[in-house]
Amino acid sequence: MMANQGFGDLDRLRHRSPSPMASSNLMSNVSGTGLGGWNSLTQERLSGPLGMTMDWQGAPASPSSYTVKRILRLEIPVDTYPNFNFVGRLLGPRGNSLKRVEATTGCRVYIRGKGSIKDPDKEEKLRGRPGYEHLNDPLHILIEADLPANIVDTRLRQAQEIIEELLKPVV
Repeated sequence: MMANQGFGDLDRLRHRSPSPMASSNLMSNVSGTGLGGWNSLTQERLSGPLGMTMDWQGAPASPSSYTVKRILRLEIPVDTYPNFNFVGRLLGPRGNSLKRVEATTGCRVYIRGKGSIKDPDKEEKLRGRPGYEHLNDPLHILIEADLPANIVDTRLRQAQEIIEELLKPVV
């Protein structure tokens, strides 16, 4: 009698109505790609109407929205203020000041030149090696932006203003 009861549960599971997910169109685009229903959705969103290319914000790409790479160099006044820790001020606690500038502007910020490496002995060893030519230059900052042409100048200017505020020595 116990065995029959177990089979009854199995029969009930086999004959019950299918799950709502199986009967709806939510899973109709499942294919072997592993993307499920997202495959056609993302292709439609990325290609846009009539096959136009889309820019980084999802709007149709215009000639002014092509990505442009620009680099801005800012000199650090080490000669004027020799005892001020410009690198420490730029980095902030755990590098958070520099990370905040990069996050808010979308630009990449590099501290380069003599004094950009914490250990002076290591800096001397690296000076003259390929990739470390910047160590022969005075301390400076490179702000690099690889953004659409219509916003690249604005973001570079914004990053420059923030960094110039950080470079003002507290007397």
